[in-house]
Amino acid sequence: MTTFLLYDDAVRSPEMRHEIGELVMDPLTFVEVEGRRIVIASNLEVSVLERREDVIDDVWNIHDLGVEELVTDSSFPHALVGPEVVRRALDKLGVSAVCVPPTFRIQVADYLRDKGVEVTVDADAWAARRRQKTPAELEGTERAQRAADTAVLAAVRMIREAEPMSGNRLRFEGEVLTCEWIREVMTAELRTQGAASDDIIVQTGDDCMKGHDVGLGPVLPDQSLIIDCFPQDRRSGAFSDMTRTFVPGTPSKELQKLHADCKAALDIAFDALRPGRADAYRAVAEHFHSQGYPTQLRHDGAGPLVEGFSHSLGHGVGLEVHERPWIGRRADELVEGDVIAVEPGLYFRGIGGVRLEDTVVVTSSGVEHFTDPFPYDLQP
Repeated sequence: MTTFLLYDDAVRSPEMRHEIGELVMDPLTFVEVEGRRIVIASNLEVSVLERREDVIDDVWNIHDLGVEELVTDSSFPHALVGPEVVRRALDKLGVSAVCVPPTFRIQVADYLRDKGVEVTVDADAWAARRRQKTPAELEGTERAQRAADTAVLAAVRMIREAEPMSGNRLRFEGEVLTCEWIREVMTAELRTQGAASDDIIVQTGDDCMKGHDVGLGPVLPDQSLIIDCFPQDRRSGAFSDMTRTFVPGTPSKELQKLHADCKAALDIAFDALRPGRADAYRAVAEHFHSQGYPTQLRHDGAGPLVEGFSHSLGHGVGLEVHERPWIGRRADELVEGDVIAVEPGLYFRGIGGVRLEDTVVVTSSGVEHFTDPFPYDLQP
């Protein structure tokens, strides 16, 4: 039976956060051997971990593994104290081979290998563990989604109440409405909901072509405005991810068609998202192709596709905003319980861009939203 090993803190490592369910800031050791889940930590963390009997079977104190003698021995390198504690824990458990994620610390891996422990990196095995969301993570994603809904509502109010002014600008409460201002208001709103986002994408006009660029400058009237909000719930660490596209003013016929075709693509994707399937991206790409749009699936140009459907259909969401499963040209087969963000989009210079995105959970009968879907209206 595989022994799973982690050595990290639960701030840097989403694997550790997933396994122990607590935000521990100092490095600690997690071992799962023969179904028994053990955490080795210092006095500072033991009491926190002992209350997590729902996910931890045993808590060991590093004191009992001789950490004092290592710290006080000036001939022993201080940087190797942690790796040696891990080695002693494995030796006590009779473990000589472990499975670690790609994020496992190189120094610890090298030290264990030097001491005769077989260390195998298995990205798929650890991704599979994290795809099994805990109840706390699911609740956190729901809270994050409600926070995102509230933040986007604040943005909608600004867009709706903005008035045209000279110079191809919009005025809100006496000032020029900018992408930065919308982002600032949304960020503040997220905080009141117990969530946070380092960057909210607010792009206007042809800036909608710029991928993950956060967006800068005045919001343009009668042009597309993409708002992509991916907050993290502070309590659980879980994310949600949503995107809506608005037009402050009157949308062109081209933008109206892009929006209608993206909404149809979103519905096609939802119909294809079932356990055991991996064809949602292809279904959406074929839909876009039938409407005359370029897609990555049929792109044979010399460089990357920049117009049309130029990215994947989506990605997993959890303790990272982008994680497995992947939903693109090399898609993962879905399993029940996967939490995924689905985001079809179309982008053209001189027209702008449209992207619609919802985070959903895969069930045996289809997908379920965490909240009632935020309206998809192009005009707020």
